[in-house]
This record gives sequence, structure tokens and C-alpha cells, in this order.
Amino acid sequence: MAMASQYFVSGSILRHIFSMAHTSMLALVAMVLVDALDLFFLSLLGDVEIIAGLGFAWPIIFFTLAVSLGISTAMTALVSRAEGLGDRERAKIYATHILVFGLALSGVMTVVLWLAAPLMLGVFGAVGKAHEIGATYVQIVILCLPVLVLSMSSGALLRAIGAKQRAMWSKMVGAGVNAILDPIFIFGFDWGVEGAAWATVLSRIAIMAVAFYGVRNVHHMLGRFNGELFRKDIGDIARVTVPVGLAKVGPPMASAFIMASMAKFGSDAVAAMAIIERIAPFVFVGYMALPQAIGPIIGQNFAAGKMDRVRRIWHNVWALIAVYGVVVCSALFLFQGQISRLFSATDQTTAYLAIFCSFTAPFYVFQGLQFSSHTFFNVTGRPNLAMVFDLAKELLGVIPLVWLGSYYLGAVGVLAGQAAGIVLFGAVTGIVSYRVACRAQPLACTGEPEIGSTT
Repeated sequence: MAMASQYFVSGSILRHIFSMAHTSMLALVAMVLVDALDLFFLSLLGDVEIIAGLGFAWPIIFFTLAVSLGISTAMTALVSRAEGLGDRERAKIYATHILVFGLALSGVMTVVLWLAAPLMLGVFGAVGKAHEIGATYVQIVILCLPVLVLSMSSGALLRAIGAKQRAMWSKMVGAGVNAILDPIFIFGFDWGVEGAAWATVLSRIAIMAVAFYGVRNVHHMLGRFNGELFRKDIGDIARVTVPVGLAKVGPPMASAFIMASMAKFGSDAVAAMAIIERIAPFVFVGYMALPQAIGPIIGQNFAAGKMDRVRRIWHNVWALIAVYGVVVCSALFLFQGQISRLFSATDQTTAYLAIFCSFTAPFYVFQGLQFSSHTFFNVTGRPNLAMVFDLAKELLGVIPLVWLGSYYLGAVGVLAGQAAGIVLFGAVTGIVSYRVACRAQPLACTGEPEIGSTT
């Protein structure tokens, strides 16, 4: 059944947030479970070089996710604002043009990244078997970048109109496909790393099929492509996609630097970081789900001029971030031993994991604050602020602090430096975004072009 426009501009804000957040969380749990399952099943092969190879591959995979996120953020921002103005037809046209733009961009990037992957892994510090494993995994997974873009953008479109259940189920279907195919391909067919990569590809195809079917056949959210209007809309799309895309270049750069720093201390250190890079998104999935939940809610209320509701959203967000952080960090501390055994970690890898679970994980609360702040900036027409803060966190915070930490404290200092960068810029970004929210005016009052016009 098609959703009505202006779905979020009335009713309980907290109810809307919980309704969107729990479906977004389940969807994201399924999404990150795809990567976690790959790592888990491959760890059963008992080769630390495999885990290290996936660790080196992660920055490139993260970069493809960042590109997809930039395009899906444009979908959330533009469609939700058109919905907030009650202009469903304009929302449909935006949706079609964003999907066309995303497919064209991702097609070009697929070719470039596939050719550049071996060189990039060498720059990250991968050598020998770890380099070979990382290149194999990346070059297979990268083939489905257009599928990833289409699936994430379709999911964002469904959430923007309030159809969160179908967005959730698309991700859960994908995780189910991956969970079934991983052991079959890795162990049954004896494909090893290649099997894990192909399972990931097929899971993303399943996600895309379910989400796009909902967009096209259930909610009828695709409008007719208009070449003349598309050239105009590219400007609107780029104003969100380019800053978000540039902002998301920072995390894979920092991740690559962290991996290169860990590589100096051996495969056990790299394996520990690879595990942390997989379990952190899994356990802190609420900090990724909350921005997805509040994006459409903020966008519709902002476009409708309901600034009192936008400010009340922020009050709820701060409280939810704090409560979720306490629960998750307590669980990590209590079950750190089980996590090490789950991934067949060596003694040295276990020691590094213990530092994360006991000491640095609580600082990820500030990452949750930064993620939500970026969503506010992006959907209210301020993506440049999100870009500046995200790049500053990685380039002026995480990277230099990781370098200092590794120089003075070794591998432990890498973890400490990363946490310090998260705290510093998470706090600053949160304060600025809240102050902007308290002073913000709707689009019609800021001098920005009306997004409801189709001419």
C-alpha cells in the first residue's frame, strides 16, 4: 500500500523515532552481519593471514559503501523534503533521477576500483598472501557496486516515505542469503575467500531485488525520466552527494592508515583491527540506525516549517545515544572472552581485543553523536558542514593521533589515538549541530530554491 506524503509532520516524535529506528536497526544488523559472517566463517579456516587480508581489503570496501551512502543520503534529503511539502510527484521524479545518476557514477567507479585494487592494497601495507587474499576478495565484491548503490538508494527512498518495513526486510533477506551461501561456498565447494566474496555479491543482489520491487511495484515511487529536468536536478543531487561522498572518503583513508600502522606490529595486530572493524559496526549498529531513522523525520518537518519538532527530535536523540552506549559497552566488557573465541583469536590478538572491549569502546558514544549530527546537516541543506566535520575528524583527529599513539605506545596507541579522535570531533560536531538546530529556519526562509517545483 502506498504511503501518504507528510507522514512524519504530526504525531509523537518519539514514536516515529522508535518506529523508524527499530526497523533501521534490524536492517543494518542484517547488513553488517554479511561482513561479520564472512569474517567468522573464514576464521574457521584457522589462517591469520586470511583475517589480515580482509582487514586490508576493508578500507576499499568501506569506500564503496561511502559512495553508496552519499547517493542514498541525497535520496533521503531530496525525497523527504519534497514529501514534507506534500509534492509526491516531485518526489517520484527526484527518485528516478537519483537512481540514474547513481548507476552511472557507480558503473565508472567499478572499473576504476577493480583495476586499482591491487595497487591500493600495496599502499596500505599488504604483502604476500595477505595482499593476494585482499585483492581476490575486493575484485569480486567490487563487481556489484552498481547493485549496492541501487539497493541502498531504494532502501533510503522507502524510509523517506515511511515504508520502513520493506526497507528492513530487504536487508534481512540479503543477510539470510549470505548466511546460507557462506558455508556452502567456503566449505562445501572449497572456494575459501572467493566463496565468501561471491556469497556477498549474491546477498546484495537479493537486497536490491526486494527493495527495488517495493519502490517500483508496491509504492509506485518512480516518475518518468525527464532529460531537461535531470540536468537541473544533477545540481541538487550533487549538492548533497558530493559533500557526503567527500566526507565519507575520510573514514576509509583513516581506516587504511590505521591498518598500515597496525601492520608494523605483525599479523596478530592487523587481525585484531580487522575483527574490531567488523564487530564495532555490528554492536554499535544503533548509532548507524538512528541517523537513518531521524533523517526522513527531520527532512519532512524541516520542509514543513515545524522547527519546534526538529528541536525536540534532537533532545530525544541525545538521550537515546547515551542509553544505547551504556548497554552496548557493558555487554562488550562482559562478553569479550566469548568474542575472542568466536573468531579463533590468538593470544596476542585477544589482548588487543580486550583493550577495545574494556577501554576504547565507550568512546564510540561520540561517534553516534557525530553520525546523527551529519544527518541533520545533510537533510537540512547543510551537507558542507557535515563534510568539513567528517574530514576534520579523520585528517586532523584520528590520523595524527593514531600516528602519535603508535609512535609512543605501539599497537595499543593506535586504538587509543582512534578513540581520542572520535571523542574530540564527535563532541564538537554534536554541539554545533544542536546550536544550528536551535536557530535553523525552514528552506523557504533560507533563500534556497524551492524543491517542490517541477519546472
